[in-house]
Amino acid sequence: MNVMSRALVGVRSLGAWNLVSAGLVSLFAAQAGAQVTQFEFRADDGTTYQVVRMEQIPGPSEHIRVTTVAGALGLGGCNISQANSGELAQAIAGVLPPGQTLHPYNAVVRTAKLTPGNATLDFDFDFGGRLTLGTGGTALNVCKNAFDCTAAVNVQPLVSLNTADAVGPACIANGVSAGFTCDGPNSRNVFGFNVAGGTTGDPPVCNVPANVTANTNICAPEPADGFSLMGVEVVVFVYNSSLAGQGFALGAAGFGIDENDDNPPGCDPAEVVSAQAALISQPAPPLPTDTPTLTPTNTPTETATNTNTPTETFTNTPTLTNTPTLTPSNTTTPSSTATDTPTRTATATQTNTQPPTPTRPPIPVVPSPTSPAGLVMITGLGIGLLWALRRLARAGA
Repeated sequence: MNVMSRALVGVRSLGAWNLVSAGLVSLFAAQAGAQVTQFEFRADDGTTYQVVRMEQIPGPSEHIRVTTVAGALGLGGCNISQANSGELAQAIAGVLPPGQTLHPYNAVVRTAKLTPGNATLDFDFDFGGRLTLGTGGTALNVCKNAFDCTAAVNVQPLVSLNTADAVGPACIANGVSAGFTCDGPNSRNVFGFNVAGGTTGDPPVCNVPANVTANTNICAPEPADGFSLMGVEVVVFVYNSSLAGQGFALGAAGFGIDENDDNPPGCDPAEVVSAQAALISQPAPPLPTDTPTLTPTNTPTETATNTNTPTETFTNTPTLTNTPTLTPSNTTTPSSTATDTPTRTATATQTNTQPPTPTRPPIPVVPSPTSPAGLVMITGLGIGLLWALRRLARAGA
């Protein structure tokens, strides 16, 4: 359980970065009894839970009246109680400008006034955190994020600071002083509750900050502002997750109230018998550690796809080739004959060639008359002509 709590009496200032001091604080016979107590819980994402409740110890007060609450990166406060009726009762918890600034009003939510079965507190700091008040079947659960209360029982709703209920609407009170004896010349900014005089703007700012009770007297009437807590009653304030990586301080202050006339100062019932303040701070929770995770990468393998695409082209290309061949016969006998033998060859050729190519017939070859072949041919023709003439002559005889 990640928790720190502290109830402080006569404290001048507390803050992780800005400690404010304005002199020595004297403690005048502080009256014991009901004490303002708070607890701080930090979730993994930085969300801060502030539990404000009363702690009862022997003394004259029976309940407390909380009048100032604050949450910031650094803050301070004080409380002082004198012993006799009419003497000082001063208490405050808040930021000291300009160095300190209240957490943004609209980034804070709270519960209603809760009454768990007992004072046990437990905290699960995973993610945005889950606070459990009490034990057993009556335990109450508080989560900044609904996700963190999944399957939890008795989950308590969170409301804005401006909600009008038993706690009362809050406003930002600027320049509140607890008095020189307690806090020197300091004027602090605080969240006040049920403050008379109205508010202005959004977020609401108290029109009359002096109506926030930080400086009163022993045996003065119970303050009209603030909210009261008794027994195991608690109010939980939740400051959002923008606080990741940052420390955070909390404060709550108020006054012990007697419910009967059995007290050393001799105060009447419902009068102030002590001043109380509690301040607390915690460093930032460790930031999440990134752990790389090796993730296998599926690499697609290209697979060839066989595509059957039959393509057949049959081209019948008949080619007719006329080849006349002239064969001369040179003979000295009467039976010599010149024979012209034309040869015609038909060739069918099947090819897979596109387009078909026609074949032109060859040109007959005729010997030149002056060539040897031409002379032989002329001579042969002459002899044949003479032979023919002689036959004709014989036939005429």
